[in-house]
Amino acid sequence: MGLSKRERVIRTLELEEPDMVPIHYLGFEKTCSSYQTFRKTEEYSKLYTLIKNSYSRFKNNWVGEITDLRWFNVDSNSMDPFQKKLKNTAVNPPSDRPDAEFMDAMSGRLFKRHPQVETGIMYMWYIDGYFTSPEILHSYWDEIGKPIELINEKTNYSPKVWDEFVESLSPYLYPMANLPIAMLESLYEGMTIAKVAYFMRKKPDFLHEVMSAYTAVNIEFVKRLDEVGVDIIFYADDMGLKGRSIFSIDSLLKFIIPYYKKIFQECKKRSIFVLQHSCGHIDEILPHLVDAGLNGIQALEPAAGVNLARLKENLGDKVAFLGGMDSSNILNFGTPKDVEEDVKRCLREAGKGGGYFVGPSHNILNVPWENCIALRDAMLKHRKYPLNLN
Repeated sequence: MGLSKRERVIRTLELEEPDMVPIHYLGFEKTCSSYQTFRKTEEYSKLYTLIKNSYSRFKNNWVGEITDLRWFNVDSNSMDPFQKKLKNTAVNPPSDRPDAEFMDAMSGRLFKRHPQVETGIMYMWYIDGYFTSPEILHSYWDEIGKPIELINEKTNYSPKVWDEFVESLSPYLYPMANLPIAMLESLYEGMTIAKVAYFMRKKPDFLHEVMSAYTAVNIEFVKRLDEVGVDIIFYADDMGLKGRSIFSIDSLLKFIIPYYKKIFQECKKRSIFVLQHSCGHIDEILPHLVDAGLNGIQALEPAAGVNLARLKENLGDKVAFLGGMDSSNILNFGTPKDVEEDVKRCLREAGKGGGYFVGPSHNILNVPWENCIALRDAMLKHRKYPLNLN
């Protein structure tokens, strides 16, 4: 008899070799063509699963439909029942940007509704950052409240809620909880990359003020999630571009990593695994994240120049790896055979000895449907230990 999905996930995060390599993926982007095709398939109809709850006033808000997760047979996914972690901070758009709207007024990120090219379904596209000065940021925080004041105290954090949530998902997957603020993304999307670089040189105290405020909120949620029984937290915050990190390693070590470390160490103190998603080239910064206490890294984007084999060789005894398949090129433009070979490559480079979750690096967008099938089938076919990848 094989391991349960929870046992398989935990053993992998402990950097041991379980019965099978667990499957993890970030999901279909629901407005893109792959998901729209999936909804028309016979398998979607057969596997359709909507998990309801009996205790939340937000019906179905905490799980809802997990049909695609069942279809991919994922072992773990980032989801929790505490979706209303922060208060709604919707405010009117700035008078000089009537074409935009705030995704949240706490960070200053501006978005615009526009249809996806392939499907015509409306999507919120990031377009700019509005907090380009301390004065602008402070004026909005004075209006809506500082980040720590935006915690939604109406959300019910209790072991009963978490246990019922986990039990309802147990036939399908084991959940990882979320933190509400992507701190680095909130910084550079809310202020713009150029302004953050400027503040690093000219107004470092301002950046430390903002990062301290974001960190305090996330640490508070680590404490709350620990109290309900969460043992894995998945945190998304992009640090990389194609071929390099967004900011220099020295700047990240000065302004960002110390705040990550506070969160990671809070998790460690409470025996919680903490995993981070980061797009882009993270090879040079990952050792510093591991030293700060990170347990797992997801994405591992080949198109950005990430070298999965080398990372596994150098850090495989310290951190788990999730993803690594080429979602930009092979999954979108390759053949089904190319897709299978890339799955085998990832398993070959990172699967030996455990500590690896197989899956694509990113959300699945406008991928040919035959490649989605090839991805699913290849992961299921080749993930059993001992690995045989001939």
